[in-house]
Amino acid sequence: MFMPVSKTLPPPERIHAPRQQRGRQRQDALIRAGLHLTSTRHWDDVKVADIAAEIGCSIGTFYTRFHTKAAYFEVLVDLVTQAMQEASSAFFAAPERALETEHEFLHRWVALGLQSFTRHRGLYATAIIELRRKSAEEALQSPLLRFRENSRAQFLHAMARWPHWQGDEAREQLLFAFQILQGVLINAVLTNPGPLYLQDPALQVHLTAVLARYLGVQQQATSSMRRKA
Repeated sequence: MFMPVSKTLPPPERIHAPRQQRGRQRQDALIRAGLHLTSTRHWDDVKVADIAAEIGCSIGTFYTRFHTKAAYFEVLVDLVTQAMQEASSAFFAAPERALETEHEFLHRWVALGLQSFTRHRGLYATAIIELRRKSAEEALQSPLLRFRENSRAQFLHAMARWPHWQGDEAREQLLFAFQILQGVLINAVLTNPGPLYLQDPALQVHLTAVLARYLGVQQQATSSMRRKA
């Protein structure tokens, strides 16, 4: 499943705003093409000709909708991070969060991270590299950085449901747990060194085990078993 195209137009410095519905449909189709291609390919390997060919249009048509390939890239990054934030917010707001054990929460939180990083890996890898090239001031405007900060805050808030995860010392430990997960996932996106890869189900199991051991979280009876008792 690919990321949905936003209902709002990207900023004018990135696109040629379509005047007719047909133009908007062509623009959306080009965006979907880029999202499709970057689900399996690195951004540097995706050419404008590939994007145009994906929907059966000319290279010239691409440039009637987007100023440059770089501007098109920024549109894709905005959409992907927006979709990732929506998925993250839905996860943390889900009713089952109030019923699960700490270990269940960690396991599902890791799954969310893996899903977010695996989808459009090629686009995400380039966005990370580009973020490192930006000045500190420019980086603050990055949707990727805002998403990371929001995700960190959501994780801290979710863990604070359990009283022993409240307070400054607990917060520092949780922040490092977040850093561990982000570090592993970013490294996997950039180099995918193995032996466990992003697409391996075992990676979720092992990451959960590492974080649970670091945080001292024991695997208890599942929430469904407790409800039956």
